[in-house]
Amino acid sequence: MIIQQIAKSSGIEASYLRTIVSTASHRYKIYKIPKKTGGEREIHHPSRELKYLQRWLVDNVFAYLPVHEAVFSYRDGKSIRDLAKKHANSRYMLRLDFASFFPSIVGSDVVRLLKNNVGSVPISLTTHDLMDIRNIVCRFGRLTIGAPSSPVISNAILFEFDNYIYSKCKQIGIRYTRYADDLIFSSQKTGVLSRVEADVIAALKHLPGPKLAINDKKTVFSSGKNRRKVVGLVITSEKKISIGRDKKRYVKSLVYKYINGILSADELVYLRGYLAFVNSVEPEFLAMLSAKYGSDKIRLITHPV
Repeated sequence: MIIQQIAKSSGIEASYLRTIVSTASHRYKIYKIPKKTGGEREIHHPSRELKYLQRWLVDNVFAYLPVHEAVFSYRDGKSIRDLAKKHANSRYMLRLDFASFFPSIVGSDVVRLLKNNVGSVPISLTTHDLMDIRNIVCRFGRLTIGAPSSPVISNAILFEFDNYIYSKCKQIGIRYTRYADDLIFSSQKTGVLSRVEADVIAALKHLPGPKLAINDKKTVFSSGKNRRKVVGLVITSEKKISIGRDKKRYVKSLVYKYINGILSADELVYLRGYLAFVNSVEPEFLAMLSAKYGSDKIRLITHPV
């Protein structure tokens, strides 16, 4: 039984673990954060005890499930720069987005995922275990934004879909990648992307798995004549990966404020983290900042004493 295994490895009484599992859906703090595109996103943050169980399942169960090579989200050794590079040399690009991604994945989808991958998981799972796992990772029967288990489950649960779309695209000269709910297609061939959305919708209908839908408001087609955005990065007309002009302008303003002693503590934390990201995506820009403002000052931001 999964509860006994968690109790043995954690030292927590099995009876207390059963109480957590039976009341799991009520053990979330709910709050909202603003979306970049406007409106608000609801976050369901699990309690400390429930989060521990979710992370235990990630490490001991879900981490062993197969994830398609086209998926770049939440994976060690894969970055959004790697994803963007997959599409950098293509002339045409199509971006699709799943609507309400995590909440569209329900408990029965999680149970089916585990049943179909019993040979991959190193733990023998009973039917009762499957119900317990479902209750631990779902809130009232659905995945949530905020649970540490949701990302890894969403990666694995679309393996059949990813494999089908990847194979279909490869046959006609289209590159396919997915980052969570963002689907990116690109090609050198004129016109081949025109049928992709219809094919994706058809696949979602006939393949087993979550009942997902495309958010038409976020569908974007672009060509190599223009800058193309991919998961927060920009592919320039010269086919280079960049954080984009707007982000560069903002970062420069923060560095200027830091040098003049008017940068807030919160802004400094953000700047320090973002410069680490810049170094992994566009190190040339970090070198430019060092040349303009002084390498010693930039080093104080990135590597405080």
